[in-house]
Amino acid sequence: MNPSPALDFPQSQTNIGYAYTLGTLIFVAGVPPQRLAEYLIGFNSQTMNEFSVLEGDFPPEVNPVVTTLIILLGPALNLISSSILSKLSQLIARFTFLVNIEIRIHESVWSRRLVGRLPIIPPSVKRAIVLVSNLLLDGPERVRVTYDANASPFTTSLATALCGLHLTMKGHNLDLSFVLAVHNVLAAVDFPERCKAEIEISHKRSIYLRVSGSMRDARNVIRPVMVVAHIPEYARRQYFLKSFIVDASKLHHQDEFRHCMLSVLSEAPRLQVLDINIATVNASETYKWMDSVRVLGGFRELVHVKITHPRPLNLSDADVAYLLRSWRHAEHVSLNPRASGSLIAHSQVLLTINALKVAAYQAPPSLRHLGLFVNADEVSVRGFRDIPPHYSAEKIELRLVTASAHRARAVTRLVEALFPSARVLEI
Repeated sequence: MNPSPALDFPQSQTNIGYAYTLGTLIFVAGVPPQRLAEYLIGFNSQTMNEFSVLEGDFPPEVNPVVTTLIILLGPALNLISSSILSKLSQLIARFTFLVNIEIRIHESVWSRRLVGRLPIIPPSVKRAIVLVSNLLLDGPERVRVTYDANASPFTTSLATALCGLHLTMKGHNLDLSFVLAVHNVLAAVDFPERCKAEIEISHKRSIYLRVSGSMRDARNVIRPVMVVAHIPEYARRQYFLKSFIVDASKLHHQDEFRHCMLSVLSEAPRLQVLDINIATVNASETYKWMDSVRVLGGFRELVHVKITHPRPLNLSDADVAYLLRSWRHAEHVSLNPRASGSLIAHSQVLLTINALKVAAYQAPPSLRHLGLFVNADEVSVRGFRDIPPHYSAEKIELRLVTASAHRARAVTRLVEALFPSARVLEI
């Protein structure tokens, strides 16, 4: 076996120490000696007593067959030469039998510079942890990144609490640098109303994003994520947003939905899944924001689209025609069929039976599910015989506004004729 190259750690204003025992190497940088005992609670006292100051390379007694490496980067790290950070990758590469890596970082030195210099996990490693805290045993965790080669379906995860944002990310080993870069950019964004973001990255670099908060929060999350995805280093790996889900308590102003959707359309035109859930009606809200639903026609690759809101959507039959013409790959389209009929606003436009006829005519062959809120009293049920049936649909969800049971049955028969293979569910 060829000898490992010397690391030659430089002298510094604070001690760089190490302890080695039974295949485990503990490497410490930036920790004042008087605080070492506090940060190493959980290690046996013998290990603590065996700490040595490192200047230059490791001595010969440090066996290269190290299977566990623990790195502590303390609050005095900024006083140490920056070349130490660049040598961390060399330190890890030196030990070719590594199975476990744990990097503990003091929260005061966690920065963009440090994130960019975190070492790459070698293929031999089966488990790795990067933990940012105050290094005390009972201290709160600011960031936790874990890697488990045997985990499924995701091997890499990150959990952190930023300024008003609780962020979790899941991906794979090769996504670690992307995950850390997204965290780094989101850390600079202020989320005044507190929200939660969950990001999952598939093997094919598809990003699945779910935001629980306001529409503004969703917009403030998606922009940084896509900014990182477009950085040349990551653009080569072709990360793209595939799924976007928003769980919002309410709309804070009339343009909030439109601004968010235009931002998503700009950043992620290839979006395939869009799910918007708005739980309550703002006291000052009108139905005018619903005009912006037409913007969704710009997403030409949508496969699944769902919008829920307590109030029926302000859509015309022509809007349904336009949207279904735009979504030529759509399989699931649910335009708020479960809204409350008691919340219909004065002069609000509602879909009529013609929307069902239009849907049968305009829907792509891929459509399997359709959900609509329909004013069943507005238009005659006659005049559909020249429309060819749509045989691919498997389920039609309808909320019918009518006081007549006879009228409701007539509309149901119409839908069964237009979509003969579908199960019709009147909500």
